[in-house]
Amino acid sequence: MPDAIIELDVSAPWEPPEQPGSVTARRQRRWRRAALAIAVFAAAALLPGGAADGHGYDPLYTAEFQVLAVDAVAGRIVVHRYAAVGSDPVAEALDAATGRVLWSRPGRSDESYTGLTERVALVQTERTDTSGVYTGFLLGVDAATGRDRWRRDNVRLVGLAAGATVVVQEPAWPDEDDGYDQSYGNPDDASVALPPLPHHERYLGLDESTGAPKWSIDLPPGTLPRFDYRDYPRISGFAELAPDGSLRVRDLATGAVTEEHRLALGGVVAQHYAGLPGQEVVLAAGRDGASVYDWATGRRLWRWTGALPAYNGPVPCLRERYCVFGDDDTAVLDGASGSVLWRVRGYTALLRDLGDRLLMFRQVANEFHPDDVAAFDGATGDVLWHRQGWFLASGYFFPRALGSYVWKPTSNTDAVVGELDVADGSIRVIGRAPDFYGTPQCTATATRVACLAVGVLYVWRRP
Repeated sequence: MPDAIIELDVSAPWEPPEQPGSVTARRQRRWRRAALAIAVFAAAALLPGGAADGHGYDPLYTAEFQVLAVDAVAGRIVVHRYAAVGSDPVAEALDAATGRVLWSRPGRSDESYTGLTERVALVQTERTDTSGVYTGFLLGVDAATGRDRWRRDNVRLVGLAAGATVVVQEPAWPDEDDGYDQSYGNPDDASVALPPLPHHERYLGLDESTGAPKWSIDLPPGTLPRFDYRDYPRISGFAELAPDGSLRVRDLATGAVTEEHRLALGGVVAQHYAGLPGQEVVLAAGRDGASVYDWATGRRLWRWTGALPAYNGPVPCLRERYCVFGDDDTAVLDGASGSVLWRVRGYTALLRDLGDRLLMFRQVANEFHPDDVAAFDGATGDVLWHRQGWFLASGYFFPRALGSYVWKPTSNTDAVVGELDVADGSIRVIGRAPDFYGTPQCTATATRVACLAVGVLYVWRRP
């Protein structure tokens, strides 16, 4: 094992190392983020002491209250928490550098913070009336002041798009069924791809600052949208596929059609998503597997059929390949033919696709927090490096603050947090945390790393 990785003896009290290692750097709607809900039993006050001069590996400050969710942007850390046991939650924006509360906003138990930009925090409220009709709404809250900027009734957030656009779905036809056609198979069988029941769908592009509509698109029954996410909830692409094979690619800022192609489909489609440039992946209804189509000619290039859960691939990876994530292994396919180039057993959870290599965790049965990560050469599948003993700090990572954060317990209550160098697998320790339970959710600004662990927020200086 290379010397760069930091290994800790957890049998003795942990002390900071003198020189840490070097740092260089499915069947569900993907656009609906589940609310983070973590139960705790007591609340305390914000403790921002010592942030200015730092405390070595100790947190710069902690927020020891019942924190439900955390996000960060533009020097602010926004937390959603309970003010007191049994009360409704509140949202607070903290100055990332000091922990000072910039604003506080009362909330409700049926709302969740679903997106954050430099201008607005998006708050989704899910409700139905006494007749079962959806009456939820979306709020745009000023990120600098906490004041409500706008409200849009009867919509659900799809994601954030280029041009300061908030994309939402409006259930404008509430009497239509919005489920899946079970005539194609058992809905409990993960290998079966079920198409949605025919229904209308309406999507709106709202101005981020005002909530005013910038564009509106109505899709007829049978036409299936796709939204591409590289960094949820940020949308990188939008297209729609009609039953006759017409594929229309749209501009997210204006809603206008920018490209149109015709695919030679052979039956009912359950789902489609973007493939490699100029290609579309289509899942036929039932057990027909996934087919890759060429935009230019419309013809099917190849079809993947295997014993795998539907929606687990093939997905684009390694610039010009496809990956299939099975229950027990990962297969890397040739983009032109679909033939298997190499396969790795046991590693099924993707940490990051770096273009020339895949960083993957070994997924063990009944183990939801893997601590075995390896880098595989994209061309050959050879292991480039391997690390074990550090758990992934799951959460939301943004391009504005690149980093893959990991943690390791040092006692029954304490832990250390580090940043994984994806180049060689070395780990640089960021800090230590007392009373650190469970797997944290981590996010970052340009200068701070914030991790939420069972209701407590810890903030350290970002290396």
